[in-house]
Amino acid sequence: MAIAKGNRTTSNLNPNGNIQTLAHTMNTGADGLLLVVITMSNSTNFSSVTFDGVAMTQVRNQNFSGLSQRQGTFYLLNPNTGNKNIAVNFSGSQFNSTSIFAQSFVGASGIGNDGNSGASTTPNSQSLTVSQNSLIYITGISSNAQSFGYDIGGATVSNHFTHNTNKIVEGALSATGLSAGSQNVTTKADFGTISNYRVEILEAGATPPSRRRIFVV
Repeated sequence: MAIAKGNRTTSNLNPNGNIQTLAHTMNTGADGLLLVVITMSNSTNFSSVTFDGVAMTQVRNQNFSGLSQRQGTFYLLNPNTGNKNIAVNFSGSQFNSTSIFAQSFVGASGIGNDGNSGASTTPNSQSLTVSQNSLIYITGISSNAQSFGYDIGGATVSNHFTHNTNKIVEGALSATGLSAGSQNVTTKADFGTISNYRVEILEAGATPPSRRRIFVV
């Protein structure tokens, strides 16, 4: 079953405290995976993320010290259906704008490999090993760029969302399922530096590969 995008919800608000909630609708009987990516100032941290009170699994908590940003990735399999709240619990009061991106997927079975490269001179080209028919979701953060661009698996893809949380935060998703093996993933900016974080969304029925986390200092 090919992976398809379900509902998407984004927020770029100031939580003004130690918790932030965001309503997101899961379709009855269809959306099997919820992915949530949070970008915030690295002056504080998050302690947990839930959907309808159910704890989400953390994939990564990355401190982009050169960009003064922190990014966390979470997912939940077979979440409750309906219009429910995503709750981000911070380890301390958070008073800066926080970017939250939530995306449902149909026909997805979980999260595979992920990798991260901190701010690098544009273009920031990295690789990620994926299973057959997986999708790649990519995010970029820049302190001074005005426009971004993305290539996933040799194809140019459009940005999926854009937020300004004192830094520009964007994301993009591969348009179709990818061939198994190493895929090139590139974030580009009109000038300056840009980060490159990528995560694999597995097709239903795919065997999750050994998790290979890639860190570039």
